[in-house]
Amino acid sequence: MNGRRTLAVMGLALLVQDAAADAKVTEEQGFQLGQVAVSLGLGMLNGQAQEKVYDTDDGKKISQLNWDLKQIPTLHLGLTYDPLDWLSLEARGWTQITKGDGHMKDYDWLGDEGESWTDYSDHPNTRVQKAWQAEVAATAWALKRDDLAVGVMLGYQRTQLGWQARGGRYVYSEDDFRDSTGEFPRGEKGVSYQQTYDTPYIGLVGIYNYRAWTLEGRFKYSQWVKARSFDTHHMRSLTVAGNNGNTGQMQSLALGASYQVSPQLAVKAGVDYQVHAEAKGSTRYTDLPSGQSYHFGGKSGSQASRTVLSSLAVDYRF
Repeated sequence: MNGRRTLAVMGLALLVQDAAADAKVTEEQGFQLGQVAVSLGLGMLNGQAQEKVYDTDDGKKISQLNWDLKQIPTLHLGLTYDPLDWLSLEARGWTQITKGDGHMKDYDWLGDEGESWTDYSDHPNTRVQKAWQAEVAATAWALKRDDLAVGVMLGYQRTQLGWQARGGRYVYSEDDFRDSTGEFPRGEKGVSYQQTYDTPYIGLVGIYNYRAWTLEGRFKYSQWVKARSFDTHHMRSLTVAGNNGNTGQMQSLALGASYQVSPQLAVKAGVDYQVHAEAKGSTRYTDLPSGQSYHFGGKSGSQASRTVLSSLAVDYRF
């Protein structure tokens, strides 16, 4: 009987000790006034951007270029500071580590063939020259406990993507429909393209702590995106600058899970899906040899993008 009581007491003591340990981790995971957290990680970027040209008279699409992003390695850095009990401030961003693989396909509708394209070129030798995003944000916590927090976020981010396509093959309609085929000189510059998005946004963020685990979700939305693009056609010595307005739309959903290795150190995995909807605006064509420019107003061009960014990071709290 004494032996059974001893085992029972020991079992209860172990349970209390385990619960106390879990409570300690949960307390450490809670938001602390004046706390600073630094995040460093690696990621992988995939997605596609689109560039379109429209006829200003009838609004018909006359050209579309699809620019792919394929397995671009990225470096991530973040900083979070809690100056007040109800407020968190953060600055974070990511950038490509090396020039990554891409792919560009160019479709033109230059005849009376209805919805069928008349000219096409394929450029597998496309490199991602630039890919980065930086943002600052402030979160006001409407609900804040050790295990759960829900807040409203205001922020601003800048995103830039750029490619360069070389060589490739083509199918053109010269004397008849799709009657001409061939290849561009291997390695010769074809088209360089860059998109820039300046985005003030609002959002919601939710965090749930359970023992050593933390789940996090972020949703961002904007209808105030300033969208700009710049296109260089090297073989034609021509540039196209796109001013695609200041009222573009952006939506982003990010999900993450982290494990608290110690009160200061956590390991986090996440994925972020982001969409910049098609933004239309004016274009300016410039002939490089002569320097002469031609402006097309209205909705003569557009840009759009969608990306998926996966990441693995470590967070350290001071």
